[in-house]
Amino acid sequence: MLMARAAGIAPKDVNYVPFDGGGELLASLLGNKVAFGVSGVGEYLDQIEAGELRLLAVTGPKRAPGLTAPTLREAGLDTEFTNWRGVVAPPGLSDAERDKLVALVTALHDSPQWRASMNTHGWDDAFLPGERFGDFLAEQDRRVASVLKELGL
Repeated sequence: MLMARAAGIAPKDVNYVPFDGGGELLASLLGNKVAFGVSGVGEYLDQIEAGELRLLAVTGPKRAPGLTAPTLREAGLDTEFTNWRGVVAPPGLSDAERDKLVALVTALHDSPQWRASMNTHGWDDAFLPGERFGDFLAEQDRRVASVLKELGL
């Protein structure tokens, strides 16, 4: 919906089709059931390289290494978004427990295995530990809330 808004299309006018996973979206794309899809490049790299899918743009702030697709901004849409993941815990953790978990995830992030996995999957390093991740989530909530408001949700 952020792309629709940037293209001057009211988000409520978009026919959004949700999918439970990448496999279902891929089948719909290859079967011409949907006009386009948004997913992680790494998930469909084989189909892109085989010419079965055409990469139109990258939604993040920079181009994907080794691919010729522009960013959304380069394509004329003043927006960007990324596919991110987070590690969360239930409420009620003590400060010491939280700090221990943040230290553990930081150690994993700094490991050679983590780096190798990032390279294998073509992931960007967007590591935001502790409060920095909380700040990121708050900003994401604000962005999503603005689109949901336009949709009347």
